Order: sequence, then C-alpha cells, then structure tokens
Amino acid sequence: MPLLLFRLRPPGRGPARVARGLVTAAVALAMAVAPASAEDMALSPDLQVPLILKLLTYDRHLESRAGEELMIGILYPPTDPDAVKAANAVSDTLFRFTGKTVKRLPIRYMLVEYTTPESLERSVTARGIDILYVTPGNTKNLQGITKVSQARGITTTTGVPEYVRGGVCVALLVSQSRAQPIINQSSCRDEGVEFDASLIRISTLVK
Repeated sequence: MPLLLFRLRPPGRGPARVARGLVTAAVALAMAVAPASAEDMALSPDLQVPLILKLLTYDRHLESRAGEELMIGILYPPTDPDAVKAANAVSDTLFRFTGKTVKRLPIRYMLVEYTTPESLERSVTARGIDILYVTPGNTKNLQGITKVSQARGITTTTGVPEYVRGGVCVALLVSQSRAQPIINQSSCRDEGVEFDASLIRISTLVK
C-alpha cells in the first residue's frame, strides 16, 4: 500500500544535520481521505497520536510549563457514544507510549469527562493537566474548553482539523495526500505555546 509522508526538521538543528535528523511520519493511503464532516478525525488515533506527540516537541516552552511530567487529558463528552469510542481509542494508543518521554518529560494520560467549563477547570487544576486532547463530539464545547485552556496555560490539540478553526491550538489535517500540521496562532499564543519556526513554515496557519 502506498505511503504518505510529511517531514519535520528537529528544532534547533542546522542544515548539515537535516539528512540524519528528518522525522518521517508514514500514513496509510486509506486514511488520507478528507473528513466527511466537521467532527471527523483526519487520521485514526494510532496514526495521529505519535505525530501529535512529535509536534509538541516543537513548543519552546513545553518543559517550563509542564514541570516534571507531561500529563495529557483526553477530553470527551460522556453522553456522546462516538466521543467515548474515540477517547478510548486515543487512550489505547497512548498506552503504547508508557515509559516514553516528550522532551525528557514522562508521558502520562487520563480520561476527562467534559460537562461544564467549571468542572473542567477543577479537573485540570486537581490533576495537573498540561495537554488537552479534544475528541470529536465537542463542537459545542470549544468555547468553554478554550476559555479554560487559555486561562490555565494548557495546550489544546485534537484529531479534528476543523476544531483548530474553532480555537484549538494544533492538530493534523490531510492536504494533497500528506499529513500536515494546522495551527491556530492566536489560540496557541494565548495558551503560552510558541512553536519553532521550522514547524510554522510547513503548517497551515489559522489566525
């Protein structure tokens, strides 16, 4: 089966090291189909999660904001069966990264139910969440989610590209048969995220 690639140069490395340092993300052709609706994920969790973790390494402030570990909250509305299914799939994928790190930060994760902005703020504060992965089914919740993420300096990411236009910081889309980052520059800035210029250059930008 043909493979689709996007490549990132590790931040801070010069041109002489590009050949060795390129990170290649292979995406099966069957997954590179444009989303059927605004709530569809562009890539399956097993393909998108490793790429999202790689994108996070391009945040210049990740280590200073995260502390001793990187806690990822998988945020889903519990009344939506499709959202629950997606949350479980993302959880299963993150389980494979047990013992791995992002910028020397051990990866931890947990499922977080979204009901209200107030309950979300209590959860992220009590659990020390650094990253919120927003599942499908959260279209009506984006304003409340990003209000909390921006107030608390929490990076938002998702498998739904359209959510970036609704205020989520970063995601992946499929463009011209390639997986490509999509970044909401305003939202990222408000969350305290500063991506390296090498990532910005290859991304679709939303202002």
